[in-house]
Amino acid sequence: MQLNSNDSMNYKNLKRDFLLVNMVSALALGVLLCVICLQQSGILPHIPCGVHDILHVYCPGCGGTRALSSLLQGKVICSLYYNPAIVLGILLIAYYEVGVLLTLYRRNGRRYYERKGWLVYGYLLILVLYSVGRDVLLFMGYDLIGDFLN
Repeated sequence: MQLNSNDSMNYKNLKRDFLLVNMVSALALGVLLCVICLQQSGILPHIPCGVHDILHVYCPGCGGTRALSSLLQGKVICSLYYNPAIVLGILLIAYYEVGVLLTLYRRNGRRYYERKGWLVYGYLLILVLYSVGRDVLLFMGYDLIGDFLN
């Protein structure tokens, strides 16, 4: 995407924002990975989901920890089965990260990522459709994750 003259790019602010977002994200991811490791080893108890416990349906985040754990073990298909939001979210983030890095590296006045929301809205639509579909299947007697029906 070529920039107009009135849409000048401020590389200094872009770099600052990029670094800030990535430092905060790395800290959050580090904490999340520590919690997952401590839960997997039995040191920390698993935190219950209120939607899961009260309404007896899966929330959009249910299966996310299992999906991330499976992804870290290299089981991409299993991760998609538990919750596709993890893999799709990583792909969406990677798209923006690579685009911003290319923009900062080349500095030719071109933005290598789209700032349009259709990617984010598509991601959210897939997440909602998967969550609703998983709960519909649960009411029909098919428990994809195996927490309710035994």
